[in-house]
Amino acid sequence: MAPTLFALAAALVPAAAVLALAPALPSDVYSNKMVQLDGLIRYPVVALEGGSLVGKHTKNRKRQTTIDSFAGQSGTLYTISLVLGTPGQSVPVQFDTGSSELWVNPTCSQSTDPAYCAVQPRFTFSTSLVDYGVQGSVTYGTGYANFEYVGDFVRIGPATINQQIFGAAYSTAHAVVGIMGAGPDLFGWASPYPFVIDSLATQGITNSRAFSMDLRGFDTDRGSVIFGGIDTKKYIGSLEKLPIVPAAQSPDGLTRFYVYLNAISVTQADGTVVSVYTTPSGGNGLAVLLDSGYTLSALPTAIFNKLVAAFPSAVYVPSADLYTVDCKDPGEGGSIEFTFAGKTISVRYYDFIWHYPGLVNVCVLGAFEDSFAVLGDTFLRAAYVVYDWDNRNIHLAQAEDCGTDLVAIGKGAAAVPSIVGGCGAPTSSAPPSSSTAPPSSSAPPSSSVPVSSSAPVSSSAPPSSSVPVSSSAPPSSSAPPSSSVPTAAAATSSVVTAAAARGVASVAGAVGALVVAGVLAVL
Repeated sequence: MAPTLFALAAALVPAAAVLALAPALPSDVYSNKMVQLDGLIRYPVVALEGGSLVGKHTKNRKRQTTIDSFAGQSGTLYTISLVLGTPGQSVPVQFDTGSSELWVNPTCSQSTDPAYCAVQPRFTFSTSLVDYGVQGSVTYGTGYANFEYVGDFVRIGPATINQQIFGAAYSTAHAVVGIMGAGPDLFGWASPYPFVIDSLATQGITNSRAFSMDLRGFDTDRGSVIFGGIDTKKYIGSLEKLPIVPAAQSPDGLTRFYVYLNAISVTQADGTVVSVYTTPSGGNGLAVLLDSGYTLSALPTAIFNKLVAAFPSAVYVPSADLYTVDCKDPGEGGSIEFTFAGKTISVRYYDFIWHYPGLVNVCVLGAFEDSFAVLGDTFLRAAYVVYDWDNRNIHLAQAEDCGTDLVAIGKGAAAVPSIVGGCGAPTSSAPPSSSTAPPSSSAPPSSSVPVSSSAPVSSSAPPSSSVPVSSSAPPSSSAPPSSSVPTAAAATSSVVTAAAARGVASVAGAVGALVVAGVLAVL
């Protein structure tokens, strides 16, 4: 289905409009600056404040309805900047491995931090935009996004995706910036239309649907995402290959980046090791989602209670349903170990604890209680993670920073290079960095004028759900080009509406029918 959709999108704008530049590697070996080489793009991720501390999939109903500002506005967003349309407008989006679709322009009045949202750059105009007049949505346990599908150029650094389909939002809740999903469709590995990761591969920018992520700790600003490649100077030892848990065996029966976690322990400041979780005899382990869209991690009740007990300074904050703990400097406080098969990832106390922005000596335990198990940024800051869509594997190693050596991911069963990391044991201090504090709340610069959403918020928000549900639909080729970005709902396709009435699982069939009709019209 994806190639057919790609053909439809590509027919709308000549392929000659695609840009492909290849600058040389930066001379600074510790740089994370954007660079494109054959088959890969390295792009820096920027940590910003303003999101919710708790996760978007949370099943805890108390957390969904009673979170105060302490937890609602202090989380980290790991963002990348995309350049959209003609002329290009730079727009920050959260890089999210827990969802699949790209959408922009959140409704600031409905965000967790309206003032913060209002100063973020927005996508407001494009002479190459195509408005397809088809609506889609993603629903989360703690928010949602309703949008209209459009097609336009999407530039990631020097590489331009030709007529990428994405959502121009007209009603959202909770989000302070748009989201670029980097995960698979919930209902299978065959995307209903080409997502960004699909488009990078089908348009020859990467060799396959794979990327690596290196978020880094709070005391460095050199985190990056490498689309189509790895950096062998950003991890220690070998990359442990872990099969992604099939949907039929996953906790919610959906396709996500789940892997089995086999053990958790806490090494306290005095060297005492406290066991928090071990795989029961004969079991596979705890299926956990590796999700960059979570500031904190989420653990089931029994495991979470043991984790709290391993932190003697933990104090419960009822209004936030979170625990505060003692703040420590880098290198102090011990560590938290997570074991997957033969690989253990050690997270420094300093990186596992969330340092509340703007307040001295206010720190939050890096996990909360929830039946939906997720390892978020409090784990991912210490891990080098390769997400291999095509082979349905995750590759893990201990993150480190000893320079840069970019290697493209290939194609086929052995696409991810089996290269031992070039770094030795973890260093006690990071290489020189321009940032030595937790992320800043200042907005990134932009040439576009921030425009708050004027679209009315739906009078009845979609029902809360523990998982994002996408009613994505591809466009029809008969939609005329439009220079203005949609800000209000257009008429929903009757095909998609009919499918929605039959249930989410039927949407894929409607998608196929719509695509066939569109391609025939183009041909």
